Amino acid sequence: MKKIIFFVVLIIVIIAAIWYYNYYKSNKKKSDLVNVYDASQNKLEPPKQRNPNDSTDIYGSGYFDYRDSIESYHLGYSKPRDSVYKVENLKAFERLNLLISKDTLNPGPYLDRGNHFQNIQKYREAIGDYDRYIQLNPYNHSAYQNRGTAHERLKQYDQALWDYNKVLELKPDDTIAWFNKGVVYDALENPWQAIREYDKVVQIDPRLAKTYYNRGASWEKVQNFDLAIENYEMAMKLNPQYWDELTKKIDYLNQIK
Repeated sequence: MKKIIFFVVLIIVIIAAIWYYNYYKSNKKKSDLVNVYDASQNKLEPPKQRNPNDSTDIYGSGYFDYRDSIESYHLGYSKPRDSVYKVENLKAFERLNLLISKDTLNPGPYLDRGNHFQNIQKYREAIGDYDRYIQLNPYNHSAYQNRGTAHERLKQYDQALWDYNKVLELKPDDTIAWFNKGVVYDALENPWQAIREYDKVVQIDPRLAKTYYNRGASWEKVQNFDLAIENYEMAMKLNPQYWDELTKKIDYLNQIK
């Protein structure tokens, strides 16, 4: 009799343990979701936590300003422009000028100095250094990327596109080059081509929230509001920083579509 009682109790304990494990696992999955879609209300609930793959880690502040992608590409050069920064930057220029004067055929200092010029918004000077670097080393995709961003800042869009296409010759899966091409086509008022470029970014890396934001804006320009909303919702899911801005935009689009 004691053995029967023991086995009954053991079975009950095992069943309880399995139930608790499944219950915990189910709730753990729910808590890990960045967004929860409430089908009955037909709306997204606010995100509970930040996605560890947030695109802001790659593309800057996360807000829609196409120049932000240019600035954040050079995160290593984005120190605050206070007096300390100015002193450090002057020292960097002195060091790079000295290196170039000692060896005019060494490409490295030209690229570094070009990045510093770009950081202080001297884009023409930056392009001159990138040109020289590329003459000496035409196989570094980063040099074309950087020169493209400088051309973009000067609104020299044809030259920027040429450089971004060269990046993609050397590195076909470079998401920044595809993204920046989309940005240029947006600036050129060609949203259909911009959408194609953003499609390529999403194909390569579907985690980049800023791409969905930009693609949503492009779909909005061509008045496909359903796809605009779909992209905005995905941007919100991946990057909670968009929540306040895009919920208002989505509400507006739902009213006018």
